[in-house]
Amino acid sequence: MRRADRYIQRATLGLWGQRRADVRAELRGAVEDKLYRYQLLGLSPEAAETAALRDLGSPHRLAWSLGLVHTGTTTLRLSLLLGMAGLLSLQAVAQVATVKSAFGTERSDCRLAVPADLQTAAIQAKYARLLQAYGGPERYLQLCRAGQFEPSALLNVTDLLSALTAGGVPIRALPEATPTTPLLLLGPTGTPEISFGTVEIKGERYLNSPQVLPFLKRATTLPIQVSGLKNPIIHVGDVALQLGTSAAPVWTVDLLSAALEDARTGNASFPLPVKVRTFPSTLPLDPAAPQLAVPGQDGDVFAVVQNALWINTDGAQPETLWVRARQQGRIAFTDEVGSTFQVVSSQAELDRMTARKIKAALVYRVEARDIQHLQLHPVLKGQVRIVPALEK
Repeated sequence: MRRADRYIQRATLGLWGQRRADVRAELRGAVEDKLYRYQLLGLSPEAAETAALRDLGSPHRLAWSLGLVHTGTTTLRLSLLLGMAGLLSLQAVAQVATVKSAFGTERSDCRLAVPADLQTAAIQAKYARLLQAYGGPERYLQLCRAGQFEPSALLNVTDLLSALTAGGVPIRALPEATPTTPLLLLGPTGTPEISFGTVEIKGERYLNSPQVLPFLKRATTLPIQVSGLKNPIIHVGDVALQLGTSAAPVWTVDLLSAALEDARTGNASFPLPVKVRTFPSTLPLDPAAPQLAVPGQDGDVFAVVQNALWINTDGAQPETLWVRARQQGRIAFTDEVGSTFQVVSSQAELDRMTARKIKAALVYRVEARDIQHLQLHPVLKGQVRIVPALEK
């Protein structure tokens, strides 16, 4: 067990149930953020961990303080308790360039379902669970209108290119002409090679965030690393880019989904189906859907290929790819309640299940130390269990 994991375990000893899980998640995020920022200053992973835990102070004192606080949101409680301890120097922060994010437009088509939309008791029950999970009807509408259920946030192209150029990473991209001009990469001879679609927001050009890793893979041969699960830091050689904002968060699992699909393009040996549809982590899920218990530590990233959509549409739709980080020992892999799934150990076994119209899931561990060389390692079915959804 890592020292950080032991620290988090000790700091939350006085908490129970969902409150303990929530505080652990927030505290883990605080530790990870400090680790990444200290490593930007040149510290080794071991030294960065020592410095990060030193900043947070005694886990026993933190546990005592958390036990005294009974009001406010988890994030607010933890932020108040941590206070200014552990804030790194402005020098450390300044070395990370921020790439702003936004949603395309505020949605005006959000609405609550009417009786005609909910034709069966099962659909009605699912809808009620969904609204409850998001804090009730009004909160659900608020999140929808703010774009929280959009497949992904968008990233500012000028911020991205300026940070790379300032960091000495040569990018052969045409300069920005208009806010709707595609992001065009040039080949070694200066001829257009590939373009990425962009959209205009308030006169500026934005790129769909999952496309940032495929773009960087084609724009440079330097190693590309991703740190953190929400609004991650992308390391391109010696350049560090902070992606995303609190108003329009960027999720690493969605970036990796696109990167995995891209890795399959033109590479028949990469272990993904030729046709696969990604399931964004931002889409609302039925909280009663089963999950997968997987080995490893929370924060580890897994990819699941499952065939339910193909079977439900009689082959009209491809298999789906779910990329998720392990949380409380589990990952999401379906939005279906009541369906029976089997876990398999290989794509060949999944193909046989698909041919027999048996719903099944194949789990991979994602190795993403360098996005230029992504790898998928199958997890044997004996190491995976289908489990009920966590109680809320």
